[in-house]
Amino acid sequence: MKQQVNPYRILVVEDNPGDYVLLEEYLQLSKLPVEKIIHALNMNAAISLVKDTIFDIAFLDLSLPDSSGIKSVISLNRLLPKTPIIVLSGLSTIEIAIESISLGAQDYLVKGEYDEKMLAKSVQYSIERNVARGKLQKSNELYEYVNKATQDTIWEWDYLAKEGLWGNGIINTFGYSKDKLKYDENWVKEYIHPADKQHMANSIESYIKSGKENWHDEYRFLCADGSYKEVFDRGFILYNENKKPYRMIGSMTDLTEKKMLEKELISQQMNQQKMMTEVAIQAQEKEKNELGRELHDNIAQLMATIKIYLGVLISGSGSKEDLLGKSYEYINSAIEETRKLSHSLVAPSLGELGLKNALEELLKDLNLSKSFHLHLLIDKKYDEQAKDKSKELALYRIVQEQLNNINKYAQATEVFINLKSEDGNLSLSVSDNGVGFDTTVTNNGIGLKNIDNRVKLYSGTMNIISAPGQGCNLQVFIPV
Repeated sequence: MKQQVNPYRILVVEDNPGDYVLLEEYLQLSKLPVEKIIHALNMNAAISLVKDTIFDIAFLDLSLPDSSGIKSVISLNRLLPKTPIIVLSGLSTIEIAIESISLGAQDYLVKGEYDEKMLAKSVQYSIERNVARGKLQKSNELYEYVNKATQDTIWEWDYLAKEGLWGNGIINTFGYSKDKLKYDENWVKEYIHPADKQHMANSIESYIKSGKENWHDEYRFLCADGSYKEVFDRGFILYNENKKPYRMIGSMTDLTEKKMLEKELISQQMNQQKMMTEVAIQAQEKEKNELGRELHDNIAQLMATIKIYLGVLISGSGSKEDLLGKSYEYINSAIEETRKLSHSLVAPSLGELGLKNALEELLKDLNLSKSFHLHLLIDKKYDEQAKDKSKELALYRIVQEQLNNINKYAQATEVFINLKSEDGNLSLSVSDNGVGFDTTVTNNGIGLKNIDNRVKLYSGTMNIISAPGQGCNLQVFIPV
């Protein structure tokens, strides 16, 4: 049900008859509930009318014969402190009209550029804003209750009297007695840490010089027991008409515990980064060792054999046909070993192949050389998701790493790789039917740590489900 609005009593302070008639006509067209409209030709006339009538809204021309500009706004606001004022401005006085908002006016209209709809909107906005201002004044009455309830230390400072008042936080948070609630201009010397005094004083002075209203700073505040607490302090500076501060109100928040937690978090992050760096170095060393072993045990041996055969051929002894055939066979083997080694080290071009095709190619090669059989299951929904190539490369490397772990330790005959997209995650599962292990006893080796770091890089999670004799299931979830 729409709330009933009482008819408005309107004051119009306007010396131009034409502008007044146009405003009156727009008021009628606006269908605003108007009880009566009182017209004053100048400020003096308005003063006499205000004595006898309470107005709901006032329109003020900025160019009156006996008053003009900001002076008119200040005068009418003093006459009608509870009445919203809408300034009527010409094109030449728009800047003054805007400035008048900060001096008590609620809104402004440019003559010749408004209609009944804009007028109605301005009236309703101004009245609502004025009501909000009244509520704000009432809320100030709750100041003392908030002061008692909050954990922050509310304070105020009077620049003229050069004295201030602490809230109850000075007792509850900093341990002082009630006789310390009042403080004087020496408070910086008394309460602020010696190393922070000059900085804090300069900070407030800088804000005042620049005319800013909202000041804030962090420093150390002295407690009654002689210790210091880290605090975040902020205040609102009130200025007079000469732009001089006359009052400041604010509150202090104790940051001591927060600062301690931040330091602990930074320490943990540094330790985590150190661990990740160590794991990365270990992984690089592991890859170098495996590369060296592959080159020495396989490719180097093949090349040495080929060299021997070619030496026999050069000496003219032995069957030329047999030696050439065996050399050709060993060269092919060396090429194949080199290709497999390069595939394991160089990332596939996922931009061309995609993760699905890259995994299929990897498993095709491994099925020919490993003792276990590989199965790849990719859900149809996976292809429908927009995928990040860097995340897909991470998943590819994770599969490589886990297959290497299975080959070394699992003694498995079957391995299943399952890739899908669900609940906003890229989900990867690598499971085997090998010997398994006790996850509560076995420490994660370099391979699993390397996988875990790749997962964490993309804010993902990793689970390992295993038990002796029951195989192992590696589960990885990376947010899309």
